Amino acid sequence: MTIGPVLDRHRVVVCVGTGGVGKTTIAAAIALRAAQRGRRAMVLTIDPARALARSFGLAGLAPGGERVALEALGGDGCAPGGWLEAGMLDQREAWDAFIRRHAPDPGVADRILANPFYRELSTSFAGSTEYMAIEELCRLAETGRHDLIVLDTPPARHALDFLTAPTRIDPLLDRGLVGAVTRPAGALARFVVRRLERAAGRGAVRDVVAFFVAVEALVETAAARARGARALLDNETTALVLVAGPRQLVLDQTVALAARLPRLGAVVINRAHRAPALDLPAVERALAPLPPSAAAWLRAAYVDAAGEAAREAEHVTRFRATLPAGLAIAEIPEAEHDVHALADLALIAEWL
Repeated sequence: MTIGPVLDRHRVVVCVGTGGVGKTTIAAAIALRAAQRGRRAMVLTIDPARALARSFGLAGLAPGGERVALEALGGDGCAPGGWLEAGMLDQREAWDAFIRRHAPDPGVADRILANPFYRELSTSFAGSTEYMAIEELCRLAETGRHDLIVLDTPPARHALDFLTAPTRIDPLLDRGLVGAVTRPAGALARFVVRRLERAAGRGAVRDVVAFFVAVEALVETAAARARGARALLDNETTALVLVAGPRQLVLDQTVALAARLPRLGAVVINRAHRAPALDLPAVERALAPLPPSAAAWLRAAYVDAAGEAAREAEHVTRFRATLPAGLAIAEIPEAEHDVHALADLALIAEWL
């Protein structure tokens, strides 16, 4: 089944999956295919390894996104009205922009951005990257500039963390916590502050308090943004595309992940090995004129390839049986080389 209808019906597609299955490449191919179908598409990655840029044959990507020239694919490279943008999330820049957008005035923003505790917190607290990726997703959705936004996510061990990031930031924005830090009262509170000063130093505690004093003005706004992020991920216009590989271990991990994912829109099985076109008797006839050593090596290579393809086909058949009926599934064959150009990406897009 083609996943084309998933691209046409939804406004947001979030790609999730285990590591090493080519998820970033599939995210790029999905966005390209959407543009080819006439949609204004954007693909955003939070992978700092520049795999997305390489998929487009580019040296790098601007954090805010940039237009991808598709003319090399022929004509405009897409249907009328369609175009493609791609961007890579810079976590620090995204957090700084978030503070500047939502602070009540420039003075509050400057105090937060200059705070040492903020500079550490914005890149290290659990869920920071995932939360800011969702915030950037919301920001892009609010612009109305794109018909479809495709988001590439970290590997599967973080996939569920990614989807729950808007919820996990709630404790940090709790007014009770902010008040307790900024206005400690009672003997117990003063005792805790003194112990913290001994452990971390008075300057470090002062930075923490100063941060929460400044951020108190953003609590309501940030909490509202988190609610908006949850609403976007739960919206029927958002679909998850699960990317898997054909090997048994990867498929076992994918089955467990699929069972916990809401709004699963499609599955892409990437890098599948296809059965050789020739049968063994035809191979034997082709090898007959060759020297015995060369014929033996090629025969063994053929048997290995045919056996691997057959085993993968069995694994995929069992995997398909675990998925909901009618779910769109695409199988992408193993490419002859790494995807480093638009033409390579276009071939994958066609298989979708």
